[in-house]
Amino acid sequence: MRLPVIGALQELGLTQSEARAYVALLEAEEAQGLTGYELAGRSGVPRSAVYTVLGRLEELGAVFRAGDQPVRFVPSAPERFVAHCRQATEARLAQAAGQLATLPKRVRPEPVWIVSRYDEVLQAAEQLLRGARTSVILSLWLRELDRLAPALEAVAARLGLHRVLHGADLGSRELPGFSTWGEDVDLDPGKARWSHKLIIVVDHEQALVGGAEPEADNQAVRTSNPALVDLATNHVILDVTRIAAASGRSCAHVVSPMMRTRSGS
Repeated sequence: MRLPVIGALQELGLTQSEARAYVALLEAEEAQGLTGYELAGRSGVPRSAVYTVLGRLEELGAVFRAGDQPVRFVPSAPERFVAHCRQATEARLAQAAGQLATLPKRVRPEPVWIVSRYDEVLQAAEQLLRGARTSVILSLWLRELDRLAPALEAVAARLGLHRVLHGADLGSRELPGFSTWGEDVDLDPGKARWSHKLIIVVDHEQALVGGAEPEADNQAVRTSNPALVDLATNHVILDVTRIAAASGRSCAHVVSPMMRTRSGS
């Protein structure tokens, strides 16, 4: 039995017995499916529970019945089952959203989350990057740039995003789709010993700011608080403006979309 597949199905809401039964049916060579007795023997699901499990899988659209005397059970194609799960989840989310929208609205402070472990910081960074809709502003080191490469490639391939990258040790590294502004560490060797920090701002709405060291308590902050988002954005604007002044590059076309207007748009 393939444990990663079982685990993935459990993430979709199946019990371990349901996942084992579905996978056993998919792996069966018999085109006509399996009887409950045969499935119990191959999946490890107890005979006393196998028909309850099959009933639940029928409700979920994962199996269907075929034939009679004896009844056999045939698995739905994985892509059809996943599509069924997606539709059911979206329907439940829409229903929950509608019900939540009926509750009274209250003004509350924007939440601030603290993430400390290095892997948690990178996970939070990847979530922000993959959810970006209009803009991505980055300030990070080459090590974190490489670690976030898959998410950044996805961002680079997305049309219509304003993308800015600032880094202290990028050298000649360019990130496709990004306006890149690198610090020359050779001019200030002391920077090479600095602890790694990162700033990520997406859509003028969310920011991740803090340390990015594998063995440290990084205390990075993820927030949608407008004041903190603006502070993070302005930090990168100042760095880009400073590098532009020193190098003779024009940065107006880069900085202007980064600025929040007085109306908050």
